[in-house]
Amino acid sequence: MPARRGGRTAPVCCSAALAGAMLAGGAWLECASAAAPRTGAVRAEPRDADTAAARFRAAHSLIAAGRYAQAARLLGRLAQERPDLDRVQLDYAAVLFALGRDDEAERVFRGVRRREGLPEPVRRNVEAFLERIRARKSTRIDFDFGLWRDGNVNGASEHETVETPIHGGLPLTLDQRPVRAWVARTGVRLRWRKPLAAAGGTYFETNASAARNTALGRSEYDRTWANAAAGPRVPYRIRIAGRPRRGLVRADLGVERRWRGGNGYAHGVWAGLGLDQTFSRSWRAGLSPRFWRTRYDEGDDETHAPGRSLGLYVSRRLGPGWFTVRARASRETPARRTLRWSSREAWGGYAARPGRDWTAFIEAGAGRTRFDGEDPLFRARREDRYRSVTLTVSHRKLEWEGHSPELSLRWSRTASNVPWYDRELRTVRIGLRRRF
Repeated sequence: MPARRGGRTAPVCCSAALAGAMLAGGAWLECASAAAPRTGAVRAEPRDADTAAARFRAAHSLIAAGRYAQAARLLGRLAQERPDLDRVQLDYAAVLFALGRDDEAERVFRGVRRREGLPEPVRRNVEAFLERIRARKSTRIDFDFGLWRDGNVNGASEHETVETPIHGGLPLTLDQRPVRAWVARTGVRLRWRKPLAAAGGTYFETNASAARNTALGRSEYDRTWANAAAGPRVPYRIRIAGRPRRGLVRADLGVERRWRGGNGYAHGVWAGLGLDQTFSRSWRAGLSPRFWRTRYDEGDDETHAPGRSLGLYVSRRLGPGWFTVRARASRETPARRTLRWSSREAWGGYAARPGRDWTAFIEAGAGRTRFDGEDPLFRARREDRYRSVTLTVSHRKLEWEGHSPELSLRWSRTASNVPWYDRELRTVRIGLRRRF
């Protein structure tokens, strides 16, 4: 029978070394499977089935042989008889996860996670399992909440006066100044997946989202978006440097609707492709061409804008995280020449967990947008150059039931040869992110 230590029931295990490896590493099933070869007959029930220890050993023999369904039955009965044994509950949940019985596994994992005195390494491993369960659910709902202070919610020029050649270089006083306001963001995202084939992993995915930025006290500057997209996801494997490597092809058709204040502003349709390729444990890359057409509610046929873009990324594992470089080239060509533009953008970012409890992401970006036509007021071909830096941090000890607050600091600067469009923004945002 299990021993009691300090008033708390100690977990029963088939060997002390194996138990320590499992609890420290969190990969309960993998450790158990590696402990014995998957050959030879394994009894579904031990001869001394009246003892919990013997049944627990038998369950791990079944796990080592890959017979998870039988192991789940044994561990399930043990979990009902001894709900106080964390180890039994954890192994039972891990077997359920291996069988794809995610709802049951999640329920057991969450029950263990709520217990007082659970060792911190075990708690982190439980949370990792919960994140994996959430990632592979067919239906997933995320909420998007945030609050920040916007120093230029109306997108006004930072200058009070500008000199215009059309007026002989005389200063022109601008009638709109930057408006400061608190902005509250509320949004929801829905993802739904459906397998398209019994084998191969091909599935159909639908994504829909809606979000609203509410400028508190200045409703005329509210912004609302709603969009939906759907398409297939086709995984594949190719041999790179003599080893099979995973990849994924994505295809989507989407629609979008935008509002300013309470009025409709624009709507559009788009189509996109995507390719994500793993080259090794430390290298990934991908590309994503996209095509769209936007129609403006108050515009004429000359303002409706077809566009295209090509995005690329390369990621490399560095230390405790991933460093990613992204680049994108875009072009929009409405019939009205003065509205046509092209842009080039690049970002470099690093996402990592620098400590046991901290998660951090930092990204710096730069880009340029050039318009085809000459600005009639400034008699120049407009060109905007912009830079931005974003830092986001969170701490797992502050989370509640899988929801973690995030602090984001962002600075951006746009410098234009047409001073009207010069901008500098500093934003401090508090958001909420769901991990599991």
